[in-house]
Amino acid sequence: MSHTKTRIWGIFGILLILFSIAFSALPLIPNSTLGVIRIIARQRAIGQQIVKDVLILAYRPPPEHVQAISEIQNALPVWEQVQAGLQNGDSSLGISPNLPGDIKLLLLQAQSDFTSVDTATHQILAHPSPIDQTQLSIILHHEHGYSLAMFQVSDLFESHIRGISQIYFGIGTAISVGLMFIWVTFFRKILRLEREKEAQKEGD
Repeated sequence: MSHTKTRIWGIFGILLILFSIAFSALPLIPNSTLGVIRIIARQRAIGQQIVKDVLILAYRPPPEHVQAISEIQNALPVWEQVQAGLQNGDSSLGISPNLPGDIKLLLLQAQSDFTSVDTATHQILAHPSPIDQTQLSIILHHEHGYSLAMFQVSDLFESHIRGISQIYFGIGTAISVGLMFIWVTFFRKILRLEREKEAQKEGD
């Protein structure tokens, strides 16, 4: 029986290796999706940073204006690039052009607020002193709407992640059950053959 046990454990080991390979090939959470969620969080943070710097230009002493202007000038190109990537895809940022339709719809709704904030901020950069109160009001109003819409986009991405994770988990479970079924089938077959051999020896 020792030879039979060796064969059984050998088959079990092979199936275990196959299971590990198959399961590791199914990531529970796609890295690209997590990256997009982080990018969205950064977009919201940049929007809030722009509001803070614009308020500094409006209400803080002139010595603080230089840094505020510098921060806005550095933030805007990044903010604009990422927003364009979210709309059209950007391989350098890991953003797919084929986002789910419901997410694309939310991004489209956020775009009008983004454009209003972006345009008003450029107007303020062109004429920072004295600051145009109309442009300030536009930024304060639309940044809130933009931040809320992007939060909803992030939340929807997380919902998609949960759905995908459940699918991957189901596939992994099905693979493990299938491999276990194969192992049990081989186990029974080997035991049956071994019993037949022993019965044949006793008959001889």
